[in-house]
Amino acid sequence: MRTFAFFYLMVSEPQDLGRVIPEHTRYWSAHRSAGYRGGPFADRSGGLIVFEAQDVASAEATAQEDPFVKEGLLAESWLKEWKPE
Repeated sequence: MRTFAFFYLMVSEPQDLGRVIPEHTRYWSAHRSAGYRGGPFADRSGGLIVFEAQDVASAEATAQEDPFVKEGLLAESWLKEWKPE
Protein backbone atom coordinates (compact mmCIF):
# COMPACT_ATOMS: atom_id res chain seq x y z
CA MET A 1 0.00 0.00 0.00
CA ARG A 2 1.06 3.57 -0.68
CA THR A 3 0.28 6.62 1.45
CA PHE A 4 -1.54 9.68 0.07
CA ALA A 5 -2.38 13.11 1.45
CA PHE A 6 -5.61 14.79 0.36
CA PHE A 7 -5.49 18.50 1.22
CA TYR A 8 -8.57 20.59 0.51
CA LEU A 9 -9.97 24.08 1.01
CA MET A 10 -13.70 24.77 1.22
CA VAL A 11 -15.54 27.29 -0.91
CA SER A 12 -16.30 30.43 1.08
CA GLU A 13 -19.61 30.07 2.90
CA PRO A 14 -20.62 26.62 1.61
CA GLN A 15 -24.41 26.47 1.82
CA ASP A 16 -24.91 22.71 2.17
CA LEU A 17 -21.97 22.07 4.47
CA GLY A 18 -24.06 21.12 7.50
CA ARG A 19 -25.94 18.53 5.47
CA VAL A 20 -22.83 17.08 3.83
CA ILE A 21 -20.48 16.84 6.85
CA PRO A 22 -22.12 13.62 8.15
CA GLU A 23 -21.90 12.08 4.66
CA HIS A 24 -18.24 13.09 4.37
CA THR A 25 -17.48 11.61 7.81
CA ARG A 26 -19.27 8.34 7.01
CA TYR A 27 -17.49 8.08 3.66
CA TRP A 28 -14.01 8.39 5.14
CA SER A 29 -14.88 6.19 8.12
CA ALA A 30 -15.65 3.40 5.66
CA HIS A 31 -12.18 3.86 4.07
CA ARG A 32 -10.12 3.93 7.23
CA SER A 33 -6.92 2.02 6.68
CA ALA A 34 -4.01 1.45 9.01
CA GLY A 35 -2.50 4.75 7.87
CA TYR A 36 -5.68 6.84 8.07
CA ARG A 37 -5.55 10.23 9.77
CA GLY A 38 -7.87 13.07 8.97
CA GLY A 39 -9.80 16.07 10.13
CA PRO A 40 -10.64 19.70 9.56
CA PHE A 41 -8.32 22.64 10.06
CA ALA A 42 -9.02 24.55 13.28
CA ASP A 43 -10.60 27.44 11.36
CA ARG A 44 -12.80 25.01 9.34
CA SER A 45 -11.45 26.40 6.05
CA GLY A 46 -10.68 22.90 4.83
CA GLY A 47 -8.98 19.75 5.96
CA LEU A 48 -6.34 17.11 5.48
CA ILE A 49 -6.80 13.37 5.09
CA VAL A 50 -3.95 10.89 4.95
CA PHE A 51 -4.90 7.43 3.72
CA GLU A 52 -3.54 4.36 1.99
CA ALA A 53 -4.35 3.11 -1.48
CA GLN A 54 -2.88 0.57 -3.90
CA ASP A 55 -1.88 3.17 -6.49
CA VAL A 56 -2.42 6.74 -7.70
CA ALA A 57 -5.53 5.82 -9.72
CA SER A 58 -7.17 4.21 -6.68
CA ALA A 59 -6.31 7.18 -4.48
CA GLU A 60 -7.72 9.62 -7.05
CA ALA A 61 -10.92 7.59 -7.33
CA THR A 62 -11.28 7.55 -3.54
CA ALA A 63 -10.79 11.32 -3.26
CA GLN A 64 -13.22 12.02 -6.12
CA GLU A 65 -15.98 10.09 -4.34
CA ASP A 66 -15.72 12.30 -1.23
CA PRO A 67 -19.15 13.93 -0.72
CA PHE A 68 -17.48 17.35 -0.42
CA VAL A 69 -16.06 16.87 -3.94
CA LYS A 70 -19.29 15.48 -5.37
CA GLU A 71 -21.35 18.34 -3.91
CA GLY A 72 -18.97 21.02 -5.25
CA LEU A 73 -18.00 22.31 -1.80
CA LEU A 74 -14.25 22.49 -2.42
CA ALA A 75 -12.57 25.59 -3.79
CA GLU A 76 -9.29 23.73 -4.24
CA SER A 77 -7.86 20.32 -3.50
CA TRP A 78 -4.61 18.48 -3.94
CA LEU A 79 -3.85 14.79 -3.80
CA LYS A 80 -0.20 13.85 -3.39
CA GLU A 81 1.57 10.62 -2.67
CA TRP A 82 3.33 11.04 0.65
CA LYS A 83 6.46 9.22 1.76
CA PRO A 84 6.68 9.72 5.52
CA GLU A 85 10.12 9.15 6.97
